[in-house]
Amino acid sequence: AERRAFDDLPSIVTLERGEVLLYADQNMKPPEGEGLNRPAKITLYQCTPPKVPMDAEAKARYRERIARMTEVKGATFVDYDCDNGVWQFRVSHF
Repeated sequence: AERRAFDDLPSIVTLERGEVLLYADQNMKPPEGEGLNRPAKITLYQCTPPKVPMDAEAKARYRERIARMTEVKGATFVDYDCDNGVWQFRVSHF
């Protein structure tokens, strides 16, 4: 089953601006705990803020905005590095 999930990765994972979606086709979605439908820590790269000068205060506000957006989408915010555009969050399942 794990090998099948790996082989099917292109049809399972969809990356969109600001989100990661697994099992868009609900008919492919396995029960929680099987396949990729399990707890995960997601790290997204190149999630940089708009190209405007940002001081430390502006970076902190942008980080807080990312944290709120993460929670609204049902995930747990872990970290966001404004300078390097690295966003991390956890999900209990997909």
